[in-house]
Amino acid sequence: MFRGQVQVRTLCRRGCASFSTSSAVSGSGKGPFRPHVGVPPSYVLTTYRSFPSLEPVRFQPVASDILGLPVRRDILWQAVVFERDAARVGSRHVVNKAEMDYSTRKLRPQKGSGRARLGARGNPMLENGGRAFGRKPGFDWSTDLPSQAYSLAMRTALSHQYKEGRLFVVDGEADFVTSHSQAGEEFMAKHEFKNHNVTVIVDEFRQNLHEATKDKYGKKVEIIAKEGVDVRDILKPTRLIIEAKALQWLAITFGEKSPIRAVSPQPVEELELHQ
Repeated sequence: MFRGQVQVRTLCRRGCASFSTSSAVSGSGKGPFRPHVGVPPSYVLTTYRSFPSLEPVRFQPVASDILGLPVRRDILWQAVVFERDAARVGSRHVVNKAEMDYSTRKLRPQKGSGRARLGARGNPMLENGGRAFGRKPGFDWSTDLPSQAYSLAMRTALSHQYKEGRLFVVDGEADFVTSHSQAGEEFMAKHEFKNHNVTVIVDEFRQNLHEATKDKYGKKVEIIAKEGVDVRDILKPTRLIIEAKALQWLAITFGEKSPIRAVSPQPVEELELHQ
């Protein structure tokens, strides 16, 4: 706490007031203060790679709300719970009192025993009795989640994998030239993916990629079409490979910005030439 004299405190207040006024005037860009300092970038320079070598080909600007969002564990949790609830079949059948195999005979007389009234053996209040108001097949476990929250979770999951260095964007088709299993073996060994769970998000079905990895790496490599991607599919793998067209489709479907600004159609080299 400042305990100076009254005149000193008055001078300090006047100085602070004049400083705030001058900073507000200089915020127009004429003074030493710049109005856009601290504004986060609108795009993230993403490395596009070739397949199957995964060597860098070029840089591509992608919107920050696709690959530059901070981690929101609460949003990711809500999205995963929403997906898991929707995946539940609801086929559980609980046996009630009428469906028990016990006899329906009354266990003891209504009066004269000095104890409480008791009916059949399948009474729900007895041990191993029937379930009162048990669920029947067709029960819907699905819950609701706003579409904006789910879209944010999808973009947050992509951003998290990108910041962790687990996301590889392929410029073109993520497919082999042959369907022989040796192609999949060399790919997994070259990039040291044998101890990782690999998910490949493709724009269309890739026959050679599927045939080359299904026998030996069927549980390690998962190929998903862009229309069937969930938040869990993005968070689960330790190596995520996605085609550029699939990333652009996800950016258009779940992005906040317009489709044109989500993923710039021109690479950095071409943008610099036109400037």
